Amino acid sequence: GIGIYRLNIKCFACKYGRLGSNKLVESVCDYIQSKQKLHDNPYPIPVGGSNAVGTWGYINGVDELMQQLEGMRGEDSEFALDHVVFATGSGGTATGISVGLSLAYGSLGDGHHETLGKPPRVHAVGVCDDPDYFYRTMASIADDMGLRLPPDTTTEDFVRHSVTVHHGKGRGYAFSTDEELDFILQFATETGISLDPVYSGKALYHFLRKVVEGDPEAYRNKKVLFWHTGGSIGLYERGDDMLGRLSRASPVTRIDAYGTKEKDKDGDVATL
Repeated sequence: GIGIYRLNIKCFACKYGRLGSNKLVESVCDYIQSKQKLHDNPYPIPVGGSNAVGTWGYINGVDELMQQLEGMRGEDSEFALDHVVFATGSGGTATGISVGLSLAYGSLGDGHHETLGKPPRVHAVGVCDDPDYFYRTMASIADDMGLRLPPDTTTEDFVRHSVTVHHGKGRGYAFSTDEELDFILQFATETGISLDPVYSGKALYHFLRKVVEGDPEAYRNKKVLFWHTGGSIGLYERGDDMLGRLSRASPVTRIDAYGTKEKDKDGDVATL
């Protein structure tokens, strides 16, 4: 049989920030093996799907991006990206995008660098841990994927050359500052795009407020792609806080999408 285990989200975020992906998943597998005799051979899927298999998803994502860029160059032959920015929490996204772009632009074997021009600089904003942790993790994932490099180049050297990891965890994993939450609200009201407070919101806030403002000339008149990687589930934890902040800017009513059962004056139950 197949066992599906539901984790307490609050406890999960706390332990993930303290233990990291590998130790957390190992502890879950150990629990299954010790407590559930029917499921004594669990298949561990790391947090974020950040392993050799899951990371291929972002290799495919880069392929989709290159097709979109090709269409845009049909209208503007000189169009090119200068920077690609995204959040990273477990290393899979960063590995897939950096390796994928290296393949696309010819940094790894045959590519299309002559027609695509100079490759964009890649920025991963870490929402937990420190940059060295991500460089090591990305190198490990790339090795497991079968990445082949020249004999005089280590995988970690390649990773450090391919992507810049910025320290952007702020107060810590899944913890937000007032400034970060206000930024997410402002961004949503001005663009209509929702950012979550754990990944995309924290990453874009840090990149704009710390990286770009720290060296504005390096990004002036440049084409910067922020790769929105989802994470909307993180909004639920901050729902009441975000609702209160939004209410100060505009009238807001919470919609009960699942229906609230209440008794009417006759005692009958009605679903609203």
